[in-house]
Amino acid sequence: MKVDGTEGNLALRRNATQSSTYGLWFAEKAVDGNPGPVKSWSACSSTTSQTNPWWRLDLSDTYRVTRVVITNIKECCPERINGAEIRIGNSLENNGNNNPICAVISSIPAGVSSNYTCNDVEGRYVNLIIPGDSRFLTLCEVEVYGEGPCVKQTFVKLKLKSSRSLSEATERVQLLTQLESALAGRGISNVTLRWSQLPEQEVMRKEVAAPQCAQR
Repeated sequence: MKVDGTEGNLALRRNATQSSTYGLWFAEKAVDGNPGPVKSWSACSSTTSQTNPWWRLDLSDTYRVTRVVITNIKECCPERINGAEIRIGNSLENNGNNNPICAVISSIPAGVSSNYTCNDVEGRYVNLIIPGDSRFLTLCEVEVYGEGPCVKQTFVKLKLKSSRSLSEATERVQLLTQLESALAGRGISNVTLRWSQLPEQEVMRKEVAAPQCAQR
């Protein structure tokens, strides 16, 4: 599925968080669909003054991101956005700020929305971070467009020791359900297992010792 244009905004009302919060300028206000053309305090997010302030969006699934749109504050201090990095990926290492860079924002005029091309980079998390000391990160709207969610297939060859007859469909389904449950117990969730081909049964033969003649 490809989503683009205003109605295809993947970021809209998704979960967002930030490194700190200035007053009522909560992280979610940057994805509420309101760019704050009149009162920025009611529609924009902002951190406090700090070292390397960041903001992170969780898309819930992995998407192939084509572009990100950032709307800057219309009132005080639009230069605060200068130098912000847009990072996209699946890692939460360093709060997601180690993911690949999509773009670096040199500047955005006050109240303007700027587009940044991301060349189909894949990721679940979209971060903005401003490197440096005593910096504010203020965002009036973040929009994300792309394709997805991305589904990755992995083929695994298993050799099972079982007394079950896997020629029966119900037995094969039950076995996969048990494997999915075992994976979930190890912290691997959101996985669907399917047979790519019918399992082959290997007959185990027990070697019988050759008869020996009794000696008289």
